Amino acid sequence: MKKSMVLLSVLAVLMMAFSGCVDGNDLAVNGTDTDSPEANANVSVDMGTADMSAIDPAPAGFEYLASLPLSAADIKQDYEADNVSGVLGGSEGMYKYSDGNDFYVDVIEFEDSTAAEELIFEYKSSFSPLRTGSRFVEESFNGHFATKITEYSTIGGEQVPRYSYIWQHENYVFVVYGNTDDASLVKELAIATGY
Repeated sequence: MKKSMVLLSVLAVLMMAFSGCVDGNDLAVNGTDTDSPEANANVSVDMGTADMSAIDPAPAGFEYLASLPLSAADIKQDYEADNVSGVLGGSEGMYKYSDGNDFYVDVIEFEDSTAAEELIFEYKSSFSPLRTGSRFVEESFNGHFATKITEYSTIGGEQVPRYSYIWQHENYVFVVYGNTDDASLVKELAIATGY
């Protein structure tokens, strides 16, 4: 119940934010302010990555909820990549599965493919090895390889696996994850991106 209220609050805030962004009177937002080229670049980045993180149609059982913008600073912090340059921004698509689990599709845009590779390297380097098994497993889908990352969370006093997939497509990095111990659902959403 609390999650539903939080989600409704987030959606309401997003609706208010977007209603103010489409007015067209703000010169920096519509890209006509020559003193603020950064604003123009961020608008195009957010729109492109938002489209990429919104899977339409979503796979059976998944419901697309919204996409939130990710700043370069947030991305560097979330992905342990303070030393990575060339991060332009990104978007996080939020999904709800029919069993109530939450899933996310992060799409991050970089200046070039080298910067995208750097982020993946730095992020993977931030993990310590597992005591048993492999933390990183290479898998293939959509004509490319992706890394499945296994982490463990303590839930109810037990260690429960959580999975994510990370891969690069040109100058973009995709990360798909969820709060489930079913890696096949995470992979299904990753495949559905088409990238």
